[in-house]
Amino acid sequence: MLCLGVISPSIYAQSFDKNFQEWKAKQQMYDQKLNISKFSHSNGSKISQTKNFNDSTGQIHLNQANVNEFQQLKGIGEKKAQAIVEYRQKNGSFKNIDEIKNVKGIGPAIFEKNKSRLAL
Repeated sequence: MLCLGVISPSIYAQSFDKNFQEWKAKQQMYDQKLNISKFSHSNGSKISQTKNFNDSTGQIHLNQANVNEFQQLKGIGEKKAQAIVEYRQKNGSFKNIDEIKNVKGIGPAIFEKNKSRLAL
């Protein structure tokens, strides 16, 4: 009996670790499915994440996409994605896809890498 008492905590710890890992994986999947609004760091405005403005061809719609969707483009991180959204908020809808080059940090090289994925 004494021997079982020594082994039991080890078995319990392994079981706990396995249960925790399963719970953590479920939580991560759940978190990805949640429709959460994200607040921008610069001006506190809401950026909707509840809609996906990528179509079946993988295009990003400049006048509707959010920060997370812009980050799917090559060479676009969070700061550049936020700059695109802020440019759109300040200047109104994009009139053509070339206008994205007016956003600070979006030059001809980044535009060329992504122009086939951009749509209005």
